[in-house]
Amino acid sequence: MTDDQVNRIAQHLCQQLHLTIRLKGSEAHPPNAKDIGFDLASVNTVLRTGLKLAGVAVVDQSLTGASEEPPWS
Repeated sequence: MTDDQVNRIAQHLCQQLHLTIRLKGSEAHPPNAKDIGFDLASVNTVLRTGLKLAGVAVVDQSLTGASEEPPWS
């Protein structure tokens, strides 16, 4: 995976987490769920940790030379 892909996934996860909390309203658990912040940096860190534990390499395209071709091709 590339850095950019990981960043886009983390951003999408943040949006979905915020939406879920809003939709849950008063039924959200724990009761202070609306006060919990899912900031991009925290979600990004958790995502990268999970990917690393799963054996997925994240590469910085700026170091390897930006390529239009996906890394799996």
